[in-house]
Amino acid sequence: MNILSSQLPSEGFGYPFAAINIKPMTFLDVVEYLESVPKDPLSKYLYDINWLVADDPNIKKCYIMDIDYLRFMKKLTTVSPDLSMEITVTCPDCGKTLKKKLRIVDIMFKTADPIVMNGAVVKLKGRTYSVTPPTVEEFHKVFQKYLKFRKVSNLDLIKLIALIDDFYDRPNEVEDAVLSATHDDITALLALKDLYFNRVEPVKMYCDICNNGLKKEERRELTVSIDELIVDFFREITINNQLDEDKIQFKQVLQTR
Repeated sequence: MNILSSQLPSEGFGYPFAAINIKPMTFLDVVEYLESVPKDPLSKYLYDINWLVADDPNIKKCYIMDIDYLRFMKKLTTVSPDLSMEITVTCPDCGKTLKKKLRIVDIMFKTADPIVMNGAVVKLKGRTYSVTPPTVEEFHKVFQKYLKFRKVSNLDLIKLIALIDDFYDRPNEVEDAVLSATHDDITALLALKDLYFNRVEPVKMYCDICNNGLKKEERRELTVSIDELIVDFFREITINNQLDEDKIQFKQVLQTR
């Protein structure tokens, strides 16, 4: 399926292409994916990006802020031909299994302001750094260093480091400015994370047992992030594509009719 650049969280800011093509996985793809997907979160993130790039090489030019949305769309097109799926979550308070029919229109994202996409400057530890939203290609240059040396294993921290252009010239200084941030530097980094990466709104769900008798404004919501939904391909496929009695018919049974 074609996803218009304008539908992405970045709204395709500066993209030289009008759309991205995402293909549903075949049974062979699913088997190969499950056999080879790394358990390590960093390696798995790169593995998922490579699957997207195989669909459309223009993925390399997409901003990292668009990748989680595209990863989810890859899964959704694999699970469901009508871009809807039933998700199952366990209530953390009472343990009840919650189910929700999720449609593509239920996936909301915060669009990025063009002013934000043009970049910014941030002061960390008294020094001023230039900030630019990285594309997959640009992020990969930073990401490879951490995949190799494993000095930092938190994906969110690596994304923040990749935001700062000065990393290429002063990697140790920039890394230290992010990792050892204190006070208002922490606030600034959290603001950058929200502006450039937390673009897809979590899905809201409600437990009828825990909220029984409560007013609407008092209800406690359970949020499910897009990343939590990008977990188990095969399980979701079988849950959302139930067999009917005509799909498989045994010959011996047919002969006796």
